[in-house]
Amino acid sequence: MKGSSWFALWGVLIVTASLLAANSASAGGPAPAACTPQVVTKTIMVPQVSYKTMTVPTMVCRPEVRQTTVRACRLVPETKNVTCQMTVMVPEKRTHTVAYTECHMTYEDVVRNVTVMVPHTETRQGVRTVCKPVQAQELQTVCKDMGKWETKTYVDCCGCTCTCPVWVPNIVTEQVQVTVYKPQFVEEQYTCEVVVCKPELRQITMRVAKPVYETKTREVTCMVAVPKFVERQVPVTTCRPVVEEKVVNYTAIVPTKVDRQVTVPVCTWVPKTVTCTVPACNGCCDGWR
Repeated sequence: MKGSSWFALWGVLIVTASLLAANSASAGGPAPAACTPQVVTKTIMVPQVSYKTMTVPTMVCRPEVRQTTVRACRLVPETKNVTCQMTVMVPEKRTHTVAYTECHMTYEDVVRNVTVMVPHTETRQGVRTVCKPVQAQELQTVCKDMGKWETKTYVDCCGCTCTCPVWVPNIVTEQVQVTVYKPQFVEEQYTCEVVVCKPELRQITMRVAKPVYETKTREVTCMVAVPKFVERQVPVTTCRPVVEEKVVNYTAIVPTKVDRQVTVPVCTWVPKTVTCTVPACNGCCDGWR
């Protein structure tokens, strides 16, 4: 709800409370038999809201660039020549005697006995099984058709009588003698030639290498690194601290007083005439006139 609606509601409540208070004050005497309602007009104070523009001081923080002097340390490099002793490896030529072993190969003939496999052809006899066909007579059962042709008369689907020859089968079984061949296995001897390798001892002459070792000496020239102490000028760089003053910029937050226009509600009491109907008994409504 808005502010004016609230103030109107408060005004109605105040009027109602005043009427109830008046009724309770006049209720001390005996109640009459009948009360006639009367219309009462009263002036009450009703709150009224109005808006007013005011100037209000406000603190606002604003950034501001300022300068200050600070001390800074800076390292300045300085190079100096320093005399120092150092070890240098100097190559030097030297000669010394070295013993070494030399190997020579000599060859000699050696007779050795070896066993070799010599192939020979031999004739051997063996027994093998051979399959031969043998003729024999056997009885077999044979089926024959001994039927005959007969004339058959029938009525077809159109009601016509037709006559046609029909074969009537007659299967007859009889025994018939036939000639068949059956396999028969027979063992027989045969002769064949085979190659057989037999060991044989033989002598062969082989040339065998034999190493001969001989110790010799020789002069060897080599380079040897010899340490030597020398003095040299070596540049050494050192850093010297230097203190300086510098002007630097920094940002500071400065509070500033600013006047702002603000609209605020203002409540004032305004007189208002209200007419209401109340019951009147024995002059109890005199106070409302």
